[in-house]
Amino acid sequence: MTTQDIGVSTDDLPANAQPSGRRPNSRVYEVGIGLAVVLLGAAVYVMTNRIDVAREGQSFGPRWWPTALAVSMVVIGMILIVQAVISRIVSDEPPITKSGTFALAATLALIAVYGIAWQYFDFRVVTVVLLAGLTAISGGRGIKALAVFPVITTVILWAIFGLLLQVPL
Repeated sequence: MTTQDIGVSTDDLPANAQPSGRRPNSRVYEVGIGLAVVLLGAAVYVMTNRIDVAREGQSFGPRWWPTALAVSMVVIGMILIVQAVISRIVSDEPPITKSGTFALAATLALIAVYGIAWQYFDFRVVTVVLLAGLTAISGGRGIKALAVFPVITTVILWAIFGLLLQVPL
């Protein structure tokens, strides 16, 4: 038995002597994320005015939910910026890998293609394709994950927004 075979317990160390091995995130990185969230929320807020409504004057019409999400994104982004400026954030998350970067880029590209395709094809078709693609990118495999889940989710979204809220999809 060597000393490398003996496990080291950090329970016996004083609280301030525990090895963390974690570095705080860059303030520029954290502020950039907060700023991106604020800008995305502002863009969503501006784009909510483009939503066609069947009847004007509804307090909870089709614009209500996207507007609420946009305002929430702006507020959360501002909180992230303030938090990044006044304190150092230490993340428990491992650094992003090449496969994680690829998955993020593929997800964003798929969402952008979805937004364009939705202008030309039916909501139900493009949403099923989007959800199947997102599931495949995140590691989902099999008929349940790639077909049943997207179809059921699309039907639920279509029923809520298309039938109940009468949002033109």
